[in-house]
Amino acid sequence: MTHFRTIKEIIILSSAILYSHIGSFAQSGNPDLNVADRLKDYFATYAPQKAYLQFDKPYYAAGDTIYFKSYVTEGERHQLSGLKEVLHVDLINPENNIDQSINLLLNEGVSWGDFALPDSLTPGNYRVRAYTQWMLNRGETDFFERSIPIGSLLKSQTPESKVNQKTPESNKEADMQFFPEGGSLVTGINTKVAFKAIGTNGLSIYVRGVVLDNENKEVCSFASTHLGMGYFFLNPAHGQTYRANVTFADSSRATVDLPKQQISGISLSVNNDQSPVVSFIIEANAAWFNVNKNKDFSIVIYSGGKAINYSFKQDFHIITLDLERRLLQTGVATVTLFSSKGEPLCERLFFVQNNDQLGLHIEADSTTFKKRQEMKLVFNAKDKADSPVTGHFSVSVIDESKVPEDENNERNILTDLLLSYSLTGYVEQPNYYFNNLGTDAPKNLDILMLTQGYRNFVWKQVLDTNRAPLAYQHEAGLEINGTVTNLFGKPVSNGTVTLIPANRGPVLSTLSDSKGLIHFSNLI
Repeated sequence: MTHFRTIKEIIILSSAILYSHIGSFAQSGNPDLNVADRLKDYFATYAPQKAYLQFDKPYYAAGDTIYFKSYVTEGERHQLSGLKEVLHVDLINPENNIDQSINLLLNEGVSWGDFALPDSLTPGNYRVRAYTQWMLNRGETDFFERSIPIGSLLKSQTPESKVNQKTPESNKEADMQFFPEGGSLVTGINTKVAFKAIGTNGLSIYVRGVVLDNENKEVCSFASTHLGMGYFFLNPAHGQTYRANVTFADSSRATVDLPKQQISGISLSVNNDQSPVVSFIIEANAAWFNVNKNKDFSIVIYSGGKAINYSFKQDFHIITLDLERRLLQTGVATVTLFSSKGEPLCERLFFVQNNDQLGLHIEADSTTFKKRQEMKLVFNAKDKADSPVTGHFSVSVIDESKVPEDENNERNILTDLLLSYSLTGYVEQPNYYFNNLGTDAPKNLDILMLTQGYRNFVWKQVLDTNRAPLAYQHEAGLEINGTVTNLFGKPVSNGTVTLIPANRGPVLSTLSDSKGLIHFSNLI
């Protein structure tokens, strides 16, 4: 029997929906463990920042200049940062050494920069990395990083013919993984099992196979439908173990064990089709239900800095909860099932795609242009209500016959902020999921949610009340530090150092201290 509840009704009765950044949850069980307060405290302490760089083209040659515009957002709603701080941008060579580094002062989260590439630059795959000092508190999790092929015209090597070329490799050591929805296979519960096959070059590969039980009977077959990914359903029988015999595109074969089933357990699944609601299904098998009947549980839906909580009793084997999609923010969302003691039991990622993208219309004053000819564009941005909007925009104009680009492979501000930044690992062809909404892309995006881990936070970090203090703070502005020494290398105290602007601006002076150190801060 399915016990159906609608979160919209619960909102009216108990105000379970939270319209502030993160409010308080309905709470049951352990009064000392409030997951909402811990989540609110975590993001107040580790307010996330994201950086995105818009480049003028996808690859370059030695002697070119890499131009870019940078955006830094704060919070889970992707608002431009209002802080005056510094963005550090590095150009890293194929040997993993920094070739060039610049510091840019952000103004309302926006700045511009460039790297001039010398004619003698060695061709290869370079990386551009961008971060603020605040981002260092979470390691490199929030860093912007982009691989940029750079060719050498002197050696008749171009990015498309040499640097960007992929070399096929054998699939004999390919990685094949299986991901039960919610995290576990449970005896007696028919479960969606997603899978993903990765080749030795780190890219997806086609795979097909069959699932066998420990009596060598075929249970089901499967084949990848997009970028080495797909899914099948499996209802684990008591006492059985399962393995998959898989065949890759080059006809090589492998045998992979599926995760072991839980004899007593509970599952969490999501129906995230294109209807106005998202459905969450909590199902307990008989062994679990007999022990946990009428105990308190809760689910937490986290989306865009907003949390929705519902506490319930496990009074039926299957409980279904519906949530209106419009209450969630476009992007990756998570739903987590908690015990009454605040222990996360199951978790599932799902992607919310609302009709909230801007409509962008561009008109040029001509259809043909000469080299270096000035181009005039009329640019119009409107929201879904067809009303004009203001904002920061970036436009790059390239000759696609000379600088070809596969639209599915493109990385843009939507793919980075809404998708890739929330997931672990490399997201292949990210723009496919935004560029093909009328096809099977939404279904394939849901499979991606099942196979790619969440990286914004883990509950162990959130629930830990003994977190170490932050090692890095926001940089208020650009700084210049140095040492004044005499001809013999000895420090000079009270030495005057003056900064004289090349153009207009104040002349700044300071005195060195007893160790000869000087410091200028908050520079613009």
